[in-house]
Amino acid sequence: MKKCLIALSCCVAMVAMLAYAQNPDEGYQTAAVVSIEKVAVSAQHPENGDQYKIFMRMAGTVYGCRASAPAAVFIDWSPGKEYPAKLNDKVLLVKGPGGPVELNIFKKTPK
Repeated sequence: MKKCLIALSCCVAMVAMLAYAQNPDEGYQTAAVVSIEKVAVSAQHPENGDQYKIFMRMAGTVYGCRASAPAAVFIDWSPGKEYPAKLNDKVLLVKGPGGPVELNIFKKTPK
């Protein structure tokens, strides 16, 4: 009986360690959309028609970002919505509803 209890305890501990080690959100924090707007299309550069300017608040800092993606990627994004995000140098990697999105940071404002 004692051996079964010890074996069961070891198995539970190993499963817990494996679950902790496989955490997919490692390094991610919650970021909230402050504002999002589609950049106007220039007649000289119509290829830039899918450009967005997005401001995100994460850990007390507001990041001004630019992104280029189809409108379907940002359809559910609105001020106040929160998404997991990770800061990588000059890029904010956000796990949006349609998958990960890279936002290029052009401005950083502590708040």
